[in-house]
Amino acid sequence: MDKILLWGGKSKARILINMLFDPNSYDNQFLKSKKNEISGIIDPYLNKPDFNTKIPFTNKKNELKQFINKSNSFIVCIGGEFGKARYLISLELQKRKLKPINLISKYSIIDKTSTIGQGNQIMPNAVVHCFCKVGNFCILNTSSTIDHECIIGNGVHIMGGATIAGRVIIGDYVTVGTNATIFPDIEIKKGAFIGAGSVVRKNVGENEVVVGNPSKLLKIKTQKFNLDF
Repeated sequence: MDKILLWGGKSKARILINMLFDPNSYDNQFLKSKKNEISGIIDPYLNKPDFNTKIPFTNKKNELKQFINKSNSFIVCIGGEFGKARYLISLELQKRKLKPINLISKYSIIDKTSTIGQGNQIMPNAVVHCFCKVGNFCILNTSSTIDHECIIGNGVHIMGGATIAGRVIIGDYVTVGTNATIFPDIEIKKGAFIGAGSVVRKNVGENEVVVGNPSKLLKIKTQKFNLDF
């Protein structure tokens, strides 16, 4: 029996809860038993979840151990540009003997020649074509496409409708915005952010934010995360 701890209490958690309780929406070896349950929600930045739920919730550091002790697996429900936070929090929960869950929509397509890491969230109509490698704790949103022979790092978020052409290399913690297009043979380095609708025709440097068609450098950003909790 999986007792699943959710870290984060906003829209991403709401979406994943819906997937977890709908037996027609996912394809995952850990979640096919009706005995699985969500043990609790943790979010240090909220007074309560952003949606109505009867699932136990805490934002108190002194209750963290209690919530972990009644769980044996987890999903970190942090999206957007906070890929590094999602990745590092996941590592901390693994240190506490919780196992990460891959939550994969049955309406996604993952070619049998591609490999998928752990703790990934793959939404309906997402496509991972042949000979790709997807790292750990990534989010592939609805109708995103990763074409052949791509390498996707850890903590990456590919937003809805984004298209990654063949042989693209995407570093850790990169965010690719909604409906962005990445041309073939491009390398996007660690921590970069590709703006919504951008068309990327040349390499993107570490922590660069690029926007437009063709994409141009807007600024350099820093990765935000806080593990004090």
